[in-house]
Amino acid sequence: MKRQSFNHKAIWLSIVLSQLIPLLWYSLFSDGTVAFGDMLDKYLEVSQGNWLFVSSLVGAVVAFYFMAWMFLQIPVDSGQGGLIAGLLIGVAFNLVSVMSAGALIPEPMQFAVADTVANALTFGLVGLILGEWRHYEIIDLKEGVEKEEDVASFREN
Repeated sequence: MKRQSFNHKAIWLSIVLSQLIPLLWYSLFSDGTVAFGDMLDKYLEVSQGNWLFVSSLVGAVVAFYFMAWMFLQIPVDSGQGGLIAGLLIGVAFNLVSVMSAGALIPEPMQFAVADTVANALTFGLVGLILGEWRHYEIIDLKEGVEKEEDVASFREN
């Protein structure tokens, strides 16, 4: 019997990337005044009571374990399917809430588009990784042996 399960390596890779992608994206809009390294240092600076890094990390853990669980329920069995689902999640679940949150700033549409693109890139890449790099548990009922294997859909074809 073969059943798909959480690929913890893929999920934790996704969590790390989810912290780096927005920093890279927003560094493109800094007009050259803030380098990526400076932005990363400020983000990781916890001595000033900066709890944003910790809350972002906890949020990513919750979000991507939920996304992996959701991909098991749907099921998403390819990188392409994961990419499409991730992009839809990144845009659909973020655009309206970002526009609402940014309604009080001078240019809410530009803010919403920039922030939504960062979310769409993150969730799209995470969907690609989770959809492509799957983990299976294989249980041989006759011998009572349990094996595990990681599979990428490009290797299956």
